[in-house]
Amino acid sequence: MSNPNLRSGEGSFYEIGMAFKLNKLAATDKLSYAVSLVYNQFNAVGGTSTDNYSWKTNYLGIQNALNYTLFQNSNSFKVKTKLGCAISTIIKGEQYINNVVYNISKQEEFKGITLQPNIGVDFQYVINQNIEISAGYEFSKAFNVSNTSAEKLSFINNQIHLGLHFPLN
Repeated sequence: MSNPNLRSGEGSFYEIGMAFKLNKLAATDKLSYAVSLVYNQFNAVGGTSTDNYSWKTNYLGIQNALNYTLFQNSNSFKVKTKLGCAISTIIKGEQYINNVVYNISKQEEFKGITLQPNIGVDFQYVINQNIEISAGYEFSKAFNVSNTSAEKLSFINNQIHLGLHFPLN
């Protein structure tokens, strides 16, 4: 059951990783595999007329993804789709209730392993042979798969992202 007094918060997302062609002999890189280190914040705020509360959490993990090039205009512009899954764990978590701070990183609902399947689209533009820029959108839902308590948490995540890519040809 969801809390009607709760709404999504804003947070940051950082990713650093590498992508590899799945077919090294192919002339194009239509299908590639990417592995990366990810840092994600899942935050929320809420309250009533007498109470206010918020959650600020930081997760660190590994993401695996398949990227498929849907469209490529010569060698300068690409549209890629992404299908992936991240496995992460909380590294810091705080709950604020009426200006009192509680550490929630050791609470059963938050600690342990979080699984985050994701899907997205990425628009990439080649500036020169050494750098590409990208912008895109990604949707995911994170589940704590190691939580054995009665209270279950999940995070729906909508990301708009900007990126820099450095080909290592």
